[in-house]
Amino acid sequence: MTDVQLEQNQEEKKWARRAHLSTLLTYPMALLPFPFYFSSLWAMVYPFVMWLSRNKSSYSAKQSLEAIYLQALLSLGYFGFGTKFGDDRVLLVFSYVFMAFLHVIFLGLAIYRTTIGKPHHYPFSFFPFLFSGATTKENWNELKKKFEDKVEFSEYKTQMEKLDAFRLSTEQDAKALTDTNLQSLCNEYLHSLSDLRVKLAEDPLSYRKAKQFLNYFPETVSKILSQYIRVNQTSNTPDAEKRKAELNSLLSEVIKTTEQVRSKLKADETLNLDVEITAMKKNIEFGGY
Repeated sequence: MTDVQLEQNQEEKKWARRAHLSTLLTYPMALLPFPFYFSSLWAMVYPFVMWLSRNKSSYSAKQSLEAIYLQALLSLGYFGFGTKFGDDRVLLVFSYVFMAFLHVIFLGLAIYRTTIGKPHHYPFSFFPFLFSGATTKENWNELKKKFEDKVEFSEYKTQMEKLDAFRLSTEQDAKALTDTNLQSLCNEYLHSLSDLRVKLAEDPLSYRKAKQFLNYFPETVSKILSQYIRVNQTSNTPDAEKRKAELNSLLSEVIKTTEQVRSKLKADETLNLDVEITAMKKNIEFGGY
């Protein structure tokens, strides 16, 4: 992974942790002259603003949605206990302390997982599914108007659907990995792939520049991960360890190429990009993958 990618990865982790930690603002809100459960809702503003300001497909944005969900869950819990035990000060204090204890446990798990770059979901979380569905659903009829060639549009739609399928399979493969470094690489790759998809949805004609990449790399990454998992499960010999190290290094190069594709779609550098992708394909084939 390049220094730039490492810096971006650390930045995403930092903002993700900030989103979760912002739920601690619940308790200073008790100083406001309003019911506690109502005041705690204002702590939802920080992760919501963060979600609005970040790339919607980024790691930090998705974790901001989780923080919003946790804050809503806390407010609901405090409202329920406040309504139930409003006349009994002892039970009310006990129930509020219990809620705070659960909050600390949930928050601790979230901070740990975001520190190592893993996606974290609170129990029964549904906010990410609602928002992610709203941001990735395409209006194919509108997009079709941007293509003069119906065959090219059909190809674009097929590639976008395949890209979604490969993203899902890569997420599943990443969960099966035991190597934390490789998991981090996979998460970085998925972030880049998600950003690339957003770009292709916003500017469908940029698909022409990324065509060679889409025809080859998502499927190749899936094969690399499948091979790594198979080697990891079948043998622990020196040859197997060497093979896993090679796969790890290869995945790093693929991530680097994905970043180049995403950045160069913003400029008219199609020819140079195709040369780089061709060189990477030869490198992968030379390694026997």
